[in-house]
Amino acid sequence: MTRLRNNTIRMEWVLRVRDNLRTYGYYYEPEFSAETDDAEPILTAARLLGTLFVPSSANPSQPIIRTQPSPAAPQWRPFDRRASIRWHNDFSTRVGRPELSLSWIRREDPAGLNNGAWWVASTTAVLAQLCQTHKGRRLVADLSARAEPFGYRDAGGWRAFRVITGAGRRLGHNGLRFYGPALEQGAWHRFGRIPPHTREIVARVEEAADSVREVLPAMTGALLIVHNSLSLHDRAEQSVTGPQERRRQAFLCFVKQLYHPL
Repeated sequence: MTRLRNNTIRMEWVLRVRDNLRTYGYYYEPEFSAETDDAEPILTAARLLGTLFVPSSANPSQPIIRTQPSPAAPQWRPFDRRASIRWHNDFSTRVGRPELSLSWIRREDPAGLNNGAWWVASTTAVLAQLCQTHKGRRLVADLSARAEPFGYRDAGGWRAFRVITGAGRRLGHNGLRFYGPALEQGAWHRFGRIPPHTREIVARVEEAADSVREVLPAMTGALLIVHNSLSLHDRAEQSVTGPQERRRQAFLCFVKQLYHPL
């Protein structure tokens, strides 16, 4: 992390991150920093890119979430549960959601790097995969034109958003707003059931993301930055038993808005 204390290297790092976000929708650095005693490295990285977003449960002076895998983790903390989270981009039910999410591995999964690995998929690649078939092209057209309900049962309501957004049009392609459970539960709020149309959206987008995904090892010190419109991400199954001090742990941090648009 000492390298980001040099202004020239900082500028080069920011340019490299922004170039990867434009091209792929995500940036991965397997050896970002081994200084994992506190969250300052990830906060420094986030501040270099844009203004910080403060989650409601976070300390405003240090706006990070520290994951704590547990067999008792509730549904609203999917990052702490054993199972994969499912394909998503963060804060899909919010009107003004953060542009970027950063995840930095403080401690890798004790069962090995296949556990807790990151899965990432470029929005461009997902939409291109969908458009390989007539049904997929029809779905893409529909999701570009019509809003869908997003929500959670425990939140007590829903909001309508387009799944395919214009967030990437400056770069010549579209963005995505997606999380299967948020669409399923939003439809339940809106219609009192999950209609076949919603099930088709979720199944086809998740299938397309599976087809084009890249698997990135989440070893100690690794950093992943994802753009919350230009990519989807997920996490492989992780260990939730054994001594707490040995379980996989990540610092999560969010950038509300980039200083300069991509």
